[in-house]
Amino acid sequence: MALFEHYLYVLNCGDGSLYTGYTTDVAARVAAHQAGTGAKYTKSHAPVSLAAQARFFSKERAMSAEARFKQLSRKEKDALLQQAEHEPFEDVLCRELPSFGIDSAIEFVCRSAAENIDPQYQEFQARLIPSIDSRSIAGVRTPILRKIAKQLVKRDDAKTFLRALPHHSFEENQVHAFALGLEKDHKKALKLYDKFLPYVDNWATCDQLPTKPLMQQPEAALSKAYKWIVSDHCYTKRFGIGVLMQHFLDDLFEPRFLADVAATAFSESTSKPPTENDTYYLNMMRAWYFAEALAHQEAATLPYLETKGEAAPLDEWTRRKAIQKAIESRRITPEMKDYLRTCK
Repeated sequence: MALFEHYLYVLNCGDGSLYTGYTTDVAARVAAHQAGTGAKYTKSHAPVSLAAQARFFSKERAMSAEARFKQLSRKEKDALLQQAEHEPFEDVLCRELPSFGIDSAIEFVCRSAAENIDPQYQEFQARLIPSIDSRSIAGVRTPILRKIAKQLVKRDDAKTFLRALPHHSFEENQVHAFALGLEKDHKKALKLYDKFLPYVDNWATCDQLPTKPLMQQPEAALSKAYKWIVSDHCYTKRFGIGVLMQHFLDDLFEPRFLADVAATAFSESTSKPPTENDTYYLNMMRAWYFAEALAHQEAATLPYLETKGEAAPLDEWTRRKAIQKAIESRRITPEMKDYLRTCK
């Protein structure tokens, strides 16, 4: 299935009736109907042939067109199909179907993404984010997705996109994340983050999800971060640690944050055990947090990187990875880097 390709299709049946359906692959669907495996109706009304197809960029839009077309009288359907002989069927439907002309917010996002696909960037992104199906990545660059998000939030129906979870593509998730970053109402932002985070399925969307709206009220943000880090969803936990890392390592820092991030782990009683990817991406964030913490709060953080063995507050893999990240950081002094090498 190609991303952002969704179709309403209409078939001529052997008895002169019409059959209307939705698909992502018209040729394959028509072949199934012709083989008698497409639907009970077409099997008993064979032979069938394609009368028209209308391409849309979202499943929601295509199925909405299908539902509206089915409600028309046969005379009205024939009139639209006749027009489709001379222009794209989707243009006919947008013009002629009642209250259907203007793109929905979902269609707007998908259409905008589809118009900016870069195949080479898709290959790059697929390698960079191996934890998700590469077929869900279209290959649209981040600045373009940010621009789409800015346009989205100006729409009166932007909420319909934000409610349409789960999304079908990486790009839709990215636009959703960037749109949340533009929310100015703190209470609304908190609700939107809570609704979206369970559907975040990769480190890139998680780490690029803006945190600025949260910090309108730091105490509330801290409370939320603590609720998120005890979630059993990998990227909710990761985002919670990210909030602590971005906003609570300087003036708002408390030593307890270090201990709580060190203790962050998946619950053993969860009904859905974490995958290897989940464990990896959570521990990478924990390591990143301690490397950053060392640059901001050296005295409080150093014991977490020095201590080994059963008494160590950090598991050995995360401790070593944190040391590695700290050594790679430009914010750590050469002298400290030399010392860290002795701590491995």
